[in-house]
Amino acid sequence: MNKIKIMQSSVDKWNRIIAGKSSDGGVLDCPPCRIFYPLICTGCPIAEYGGKKFCRASPYPEWYHHQNNVHGFLRRKIYCPECLRLATAMRDYQIEIVNYLKQKEAAKKQQKSSAESDERVNGFS
Repeated sequence: MNKIKIMQSSVDKWNRIIAGKSSDGGVLDCPPCRIFYPLICTGCPIAEYGGKKFCRASPYPEWYHHQNNVHGFLRRKIYCPECLRLATAMRDYQIEIVNYLKQKEAAKKQQKSSAESDERVNGFS
């Protein structure tokens, strides 16, 4: 399972919301939720990054409450400048997670490459 691709799909979802081409369906159309929500967020990159399940450490709760409290139970989309700010914050948070995952993967590859190089130098290849 490629968590970077899953998170990039989520970034794409928020880009569509910001562009006014889509709305937020919560767990129904969230790429990570489709996989991890049934597992009570176990393994979800958002939960792992923020340290809390159900996106509680992300900007999502503020977006969700703004949508419900200010705009009612309509489709969650951009209605006002605050909606745009909150959607952008959620998108940017997910970009941060994508970058974190990429750095983690690069470090893992570097570590593996370094270990293989040490084995060759020490005659264990």
